[in-house]
Amino acid sequence: MVDRGERDASCAVHRVGRPISFSGYVDDFDRGVSAIQFSLDDGVTWTSYDTDGAVTDKGVNWRFDYTPTQPGRYVLKARAVDKRGAASVLVSRFAFEVLP
Repeated sequence: MVDRGERDASCAVHRVGRPISFSGYVDDFDRGVSAIQFSLDDGVTWTSYDTDGAVTDKGVNWRFDYTPTQPGRYVLKARAVDKRGAASVLVSRFAFEVLP
């Protein structure tokens, strides 16, 4: 599974109450990506978003918007889930800091 992700670099300083956009691309080559999962608690819990029309020969472009409510340092984790329900062992990580 290949995952390439990017954080919105247009805003060097992130602030409480202002959305941050994360985006990326994932391809599972022969299994199809049925969902993308995101975690902000180091993988303890994952929020899953289904991908529409997943097919085995196409990757998925994804986007996740997050509006922080507290200042601090964060790591967003993102991973793909294939059509069989298996989560990828490859996890993208996006570290960011939020100021008041």
